[in-house]
Amino acid sequence: MAFFPEIAKAAWRAALPARLRRKISEARERAGDLADYAMMRSCFVNALRPTRIHPHTLYIEGTNICNARCVFCAYPQMKRAKSTMPLETFERVVEQYLALGHAEVDLTPIVGDPFADRHLFERLDFLASHPAVRGFHFYTNAILMKPEIAERLASYDRRFTIFCSFGGFDRQTYHTIMGVDKFEEAVANIRGLIDAKERKGSAISIQVNLRVPKGNEQGEFWDYLLRGKREGLIALDAVDDFDNWGGDISEPTLRQAGLVPKLPPVHRGPCRRLLTGPTILADGRVNACCCRDVEATLTIGDVGSQPLSDILSGAPIRGLLERHARGDYPKACRDCTRYESVYPAWMHGWIWRLTGLFHG
Repeated sequence: MAFFPEIAKAAWRAALPARLRRKISEARERAGDLADYAMMRSCFVNALRPTRIHPHTLYIEGTNICNARCVFCAYPQMKRAKSTMPLETFERVVEQYLALGHAEVDLTPIVGDPFADRHLFERLDFLASHPAVRGFHFYTNAILMKPEIAERLASYDRRFTIFCSFGGFDRQTYHTIMGVDKFEEAVANIRGLIDAKERKGSAISIQVNLRVPKGNEQGEFWDYLLRGKREGLIALDAVDDFDNWGGDISEPTLRQAGLVPKLPPVHRGPCRRLLTGPTILADGRVNACCCRDVEATLTIGDVGSQPLSDILSGAPIRGLLERHARGDYPKACRDCTRYESVYPAWMHGWIWRLTGLFHG
């Protein structure tokens, strides 16, 4: 029977251009998030059966320890205790998440480099061996991704994606952006991973995420990355503007490094990220935001004492959604330039606001 869904997927890919498929998928996701919010706020629905949010991905922090001090990241200012999640906790939470019908796992939600995690490969092996996991990934600065590690990473299957953050195509720029003098190591290790993928015919996905000033993309390594993209070995992505991590990073700090600050968005209604991305922190607490709340001020539960399903439907997340609906944003949300309204753009006009639907 599994044969027929695969035929349907192939027909879907063949019938529509990739860009249109992405637009349709995004619209479907947004509609689902809005429906989730409406159900969470409905007194009638919750009187019959309490509803919960439906995260798109399980954001789970294997460790919050990092070996870089990136100018665009709030890790250098973080006061939260540094820790590593026990493997037993990780496996238990993943199983609970999968039992809810979800299938994507992100190992680096807020801060931390995966290669600072002593249980990294045990976590990866667990995810790779689980048939219910549809995809898993992490972000890394690649500084500790030695050749023997790259070889092992290339042995996983197509469900695994590695995102490599790279901060400059010369030693000085890299040092300014990443906060450490590890340009040569990062270049060698990213090349080593790409070469390992090509040599082994690996099905893993690699994306190099450029965190560089405009115009810095030049030189031998840049040419190497462009060849890798042309040959289908990697994807390339670049950030045009950089956010403020809930106000923890100032515009002058970003501009001094040659980076463009992101403009603050208009806050209207709950942030969509409260519905799509709670994070399991390394110490077991659950934070409502997977994005930029580096000090975990939006805690909604603890997997050490509560099942994940109860946390996703509990009073703390409902209370936070209620605060957002009233316009009473906590500081981490009020100052955040990554805020994204749960209401799609077509619902931002005055006619929709006049109806008052979903509001209050």
